Amino acid sequence: MSFHILVTAPRLEPAGLRLLEEAGCQVDFVSLEGGRAELERKLATLPVQGVISRFLPISGAAIASCPTLRVISRAAVGYDLIDVAGATARGIPVLTAVGANAQSVAEYSLGLILAVARNIPRHNAATQAGGWERSRLGLELHGRRLGLVGYGRIAQGLARMALAIGMKVSAYSPNLARRGDISPVTAAPSLHALLAQSDVVSLHAPMSAGNRHMIGAAELALLGPEAILVNTGRGGLIDEAALAEVLREGRIYGAGLDVLSTEPPPPGSNPLVGAPNTVLSPHMGAGTTVARSATAEAAAMHVLAALRGDKLPDDACVNPQALQRAG
Repeated sequence: MSFHILVTAPRLEPAGLRLLEEAGCQVDFVSLEGGRAELERKLATLPVQGVISRFLPISGAAIASCPTLRVISRAAVGYDLIDVAGATARGIPVLTAVGANAQSVAEYSLGLILAVARNIPRHNAATQAGGWERSRLGLELHGRRLGLVGYGRIAQGLARMALAIGMKVSAYSPNLARRGDISPVTAAPSLHALLAQSDVVSLHAPMSAGNRHMIGAAELALLGPEAILVNTGRGGLIDEAALAEVLREGRIYGAGLDVLSTEPPPPGSNPLVGAPNTVLSPHMGAGTTVARSATAEAAAMHVLAALRGDKLPDDACVNPQALQRAG
């Protein structure tokens, strides 16, 4: 039996597309020009059974408009673009490509830490402009304390690399107690305890209502003048106005941010654009050929498994109650 699959992007990497084509699926795409309007029109008018989600948000109304829809599979790990409650109400599982891009994002997190600690973008810009400015000294990471907020696959990958260069690593997550001993990483009892003891803080928590602005003025006040804050999770985890103020006043050493609350930020809208000692990038942590291929393949595997009624990976479904409702 073939299935009708809608990809919310103009293309899907060959590793994922091949799986769909070999299964006899009819695959539709959403053009860059059409964007969200085209996505919603196709959901409302085509007999779509599975969606492979890339960059466009999918609202509860869009989900409700497609009576044939049975599964939404993210070619990514985050799921804040999806109205999960709306999908759950319809008994539609929302699946993520958990683990598929973990190494790429972990490496990017380390890259941001190094870029900020050693002032690499600043030195590059000055030297490219014909200067030879050597006044701002950097920070050596060996012996410094890395605090991980969240301890999933990405954070665990970063922990391994940080330990290899001689950092001391701690982690905080509300679910960390279930893991038991995580040596040589140390479990922190609370977010505030982690922040107070860390020289470098890297955010890897999912975006949720409870996590919005989890790093605000009170949390930033716990960091020292040589502290570095890195975020490859979601922009909404940080109160950006509070962080910009701390950076302008020199109360922490710097920040490396791959994600912002609004992406891309409208001109003049984000106080972190132009903030001192801040490295910004356009949500590229998973932007490697390996990660893109792996997430596309995982998304295709998951959508096919769900439509065929096969067992899904335990940690791929973000709303397992939808599976019970559908059953």
